[in-house]
Amino acid sequence: MSSIGSDHQVYVAGGQQLQNSLLAEFLSKQEVAARSVKRVQDVTAEELSPCAQALFLVDFSTVDINDTISHLLDIDQEIDTELFIAVFNVDEEDSLSRLAGLPMVNGGFLHDCPQELLLKGIRAMFDGELWLPRKVLQQYLMKSRAFNKTFSRSEVNLTDREVEVLKVMATGAKNSDIARSLNLSPHTIKTHIYNIFKKINASNRLQAVNWAQENL
Repeated sequence: MSSIGSDHQVYVAGGQQLQNSLLAEFLSKQEVAARSVKRVQDVTAEELSPCAQALFLVDFSTVDINDTISHLLDIDQEIDTELFIAVFNVDEEDSLSRLAGLPMVNGGFLHDCPQELLLKGIRAMFDGELWLPRKVLQQYLMKSRAFNKTFSRSEVNLTDREVEVLKVMATGAKNSDIARSLNLSPHTIKTHIYNIFKKINASNRLQAVNWAQENL
């Protein structure tokens, strides 16, 4: 089982403070740095900047996911930290299917998910994986394949550096790994990735990687 570094942070966000505190306490006992917050908007860029990665574990039943994404997208431009979101307390797979593919959303857990499985999913997401039920992931991959066919390399104007970044990203590398590989700062890598996503109309890394595998 892979360990989670001390520079990785989980924020359990939502209106049910007792539930969130218990979940954060469970994660802390598993050597995962975690704390409970009522609102994602209460977490500042200054607090996040020392972290290499930060996962916002958001209670789907009490938090507006679109507001969460909007806030984190704004912060993401200010810091080098890799930010991503996972939702929990989701009532059914259909709801997860609608969430898959949204910017920064890398995972989701149904309301009856055991704590041990949630911990496994968190570890996987810190390792750069998506964590979704098999059926939801299959549906998402099918949509991504259809998306890939709508934009070819000849239709987008990627710079040579953006192509380099995308090729390294397609190997499964994290932002920090890409930065070391290309001898660039993490902030520069994030800027390139932002521009790549915009040019190929991708909302997350999986769509970008799938596009790269089809077109580069």
